[in-house]
Amino acid sequence: MDGKRKGSLFYFGERILLGTLGLVTEPHSHYAVSILVSKQTPFLLTTKENETIQTEGIIISPNFFHRLEASDTEIVVIQLDPKSDEFKKIEMKDSYTLLSPNTIETIQILSEPLFTEDLNCEKARLVYEQILEVLGSKKQNREWDPRIDLAIGRIKNTLPSPISLAVLSNETGISKDRFMHLFKENMGIPLRQYLLWQRLHIAARLLQGGENLTTASHAAGFSDQAHLSRTFKKMFGVKPSLFLGGSHLTKVCFCDSNPEPN
Repeated sequence: MDGKRKGSLFYFGERILLGTLGLVTEPHSHYAVSILVSKQTPFLLTTKENETIQTEGIIISPNFFHRLEASDTEIVVIQLDPKSDEFKKIEMKDSYTLLSPNTIETIQILSEPLFTEDLNCEKARLVYEQILEVLGSKKQNREWDPRIDLAIGRIKNTLPSPISLAVLSNETGISKDRFMHLFKENMGIPLRQYLLWQRLHIAARLLQGGENLTTASHAAGFSDQAHLSRTFKKMFGVKPSLFLGGSHLTKVCFCDSNPEPN
């Protein structure tokens, strides 16, 4: 492995494509589906139950608590919304699914431009779509409660302004307690954590527009930059500076979001 190779990060709305060398996180969980593929040697995942998973390729379900140790290899990371049409085409088992050797090898080849080429958003999106196509051999039917779909729409139309549980309860016509239970049942995480997740993406879009981290933090509804950094680290296991142009990356691009409706 050429230790001088650097990776790149592309952010498509609520979708992330990252190629980087040496990624280690603290224990964390988040709303997104994660796809991890090593380019050279296996990496380690430690679960909440202290189970150690050694693999070169895995799909991790939303809200799966884990620690990643991939310090000695280049690794490709894709994150996407579990309610997206893209994820509906991916075969998934339980909390995580180990990828087959053939699938891993194909993704390793497809992701090589992240480390070797000066990609633009269009070319990076093609890499992203090609990788998902490899994983989308079967389509699963995932049913979501229409009341939660209604609430998600209201949340996205309201943020970064505050939105209360009372408003969402009234909007969906169910009690607060029932709404909280139904939301977590459908989304995999509590309402509060989902709201923070969405605020992180609002901050990312503001950064895309040229705002600095401090301004983006306040505008997205965080009390300050430190609040944003703590939230980012809790959900991703690393500091946001890792994804904002560190020396390990040749490029960080905030691209237009996919036109697919959410």
